[in-house]
Amino acid sequence: MDTDSRAAARAHRSHGGLKDNLMTNWNWERPAARALSVLMLAGSLGAQTPSEPQPPPTPTDLPRVGVSAVERRLSLTDAIAMAVQNNLEVEVEKLNVASAETAIRAAQGAFDFRLQARPDYQRLNTPTPNVLQAPSGNFQERNFPNRFAYLQPIQRTGGNVNVVWDIGRFSNNNAFAVLNPFINSRLALNFNQPLWRYRKTDFFRTEIEVRRRSANIAETDLRLRTIDVVSRAEQQYWNLVAARQSVEVAREAERLAAEQLARNERMIASGTLAPVELSASRAELERRRDAFFAAVAQVTESENALKVLLTPRRTDPLWNEQIVPVDVTGPEPPGGEDLAERMASALKSRPELQQLNLRQETNELQRRLAQEEIKPQIDLVLSYVNAGLGGAIRRGENPFTASSAAQFTRLNQLSMLAGLPPILPPDFGSIPPEFIGGAADALRQTFNGSFQSLSGGVAFDINPRNRTARANLAQTAIAEKRIGVERARLEQAIEAQVRNSIQFLQSTRQRILAARAAEAAARERLESENRLFQTGESTNFLVLTRQNDYLEARLRAVLAQLDYNRAVSRLDQATGVTLNTYNIRLR
Repeated sequence: MDTDSRAAARAHRSHGGLKDNLMTNWNWERPAARALSVLMLAGSLGAQTPSEPQPPPTPTDLPRVGVSAVERRLSLTDAIAMAVQNNLEVEVEKLNVASAETAIRAAQGAFDFRLQARPDYQRLNTPTPNVLQAPSGNFQERNFPNRFAYLQPIQRTGGNVNVVWDIGRFSNNNAFAVLNPFINSRLALNFNQPLWRYRKTDFFRTEIEVRRRSANIAETDLRLRTIDVVSRAEQQYWNLVAARQSVEVAREAERLAAEQLARNERMIASGTLAPVELSASRAELERRRDAFFAAVAQVTESENALKVLLTPRRTDPLWNEQIVPVDVTGPEPPGGEDLAERMASALKSRPELQQLNLRQETNELQRRLAQEEIKPQIDLVLSYVNAGLGGAIRRGENPFTASSAAQFTRLNQLSMLAGLPPILPPDFGSIPPEFIGGAADALRQTFNGSFQSLSGGVAFDINPRNRTARANLAQTAIAEKRIGVERARLEQAIEAQVRNSIQFLQSTRQRILAARAAEAAARERLESENRLFQTGESTNFLVLTRQNDYLEARLRAVLAQLDYNRAVSRLDQATGVTLNTYNIRLR
């Protein structure tokens, strides 16, 4: 095999290896990946139809869509701060937290005191066969009853207290009513306290605690979403760094091809190089230009992906600016790379595990409520009442004495003729003087405790089967087992994530060293090949091959550094320390 054939075989193997490496170590869908892969494909050196050489493009020749010449220099820390402050996904989670906190206040409203008032007017005409009640058979009433109540549930004990005041003016056409109209006042204090069922907890108290856990879950969701956004912002920041570095590699590749083309033209003009070599150089230059334009497009794609995370709306000024990353490497992962230490951190800090803990607490609250509902209901019921009465004496004679007045008059006349003493009509007595008056008298009696009443008792409500409560209790047992299974599954997934992250971090650290050494060696080989070519001891094909070897090494270094930066971010996310790394406090 001659020298040129061996060189062609080496070039083919070199670029085949580069392709395999890129496909293995960098996801094809990652931002800037396609631009770097285009450079890889530029290694084919088959002869093409000669064309007029074009000058190397400059940045001003490559306008970016929607982007002005204004540059925004942005560090990783600044990008993270903007993402946390402006990202719309984080804002949605913040609104969810506010909604959950409002739901707590809504549940606490079950224990707010209430005031009730019911003024009323009654005009009643009731037929009655009782002539003592209404001789005409129509018992007429004109009433103005009023009820005022204060109701206060007791959150701590599950009981309730209410104060009810009934006061009204009443009048009727009953001739035997001594006070007509009259004011009746009644003030009652009632107390009800569960002694067994619902003493420790009830639906409303359980609902408050459940909603508090829901608010904590919403806060954990906010923390989880923030970690996700921060990690994605890191990844996109490093993608943009790698995309811009790939543009520099593509620009250098284009420069090297242009220099080799110019060198070949000079050597052809001097007669020291065959004219056929010019076609290969021009074809290589055009392929590298194509890779350069593709790399610039990938910069725009990566930059837009980062802007989506950093801006609150599409009208933000950042959309019209070029983002220039300041950092090339991120912060070193805090702590060591000991697996046991990292797992302990992950089990302590991962929001997903905290969510499971809150769900378990919620299930425990539901279990306690179901246990309460199985118990018989025994309530202590107490009542204390004060009453008062005041009214005006009905006008007219006593119906009983008035109906016998003629008989008593005739009887007394006869008694006088017979020399007997007169007979007095029967006296039915009179009402106490404190009842004669109005509303003020009735109120004075009510609040002085002139007429007190006490009552007390125990109310029983027993449901021996209570299948609903027993089924609810069984459901909480099933939910507890489900949470335990989910915890075991999640801990296994976290174990795998932590192990993979540590391994990937260690591997990428070594890859960076290897890539840098390979880049330095490839540069030396290229410089040596250039010197040999200038002295006539090498060929154009070998120079282009060495250039591609050097460009491949540079790309490997870019990829290795990108993967290392991503590995640090993934390790922080796997161990739950992302927010601590950037000193982010959500509360």
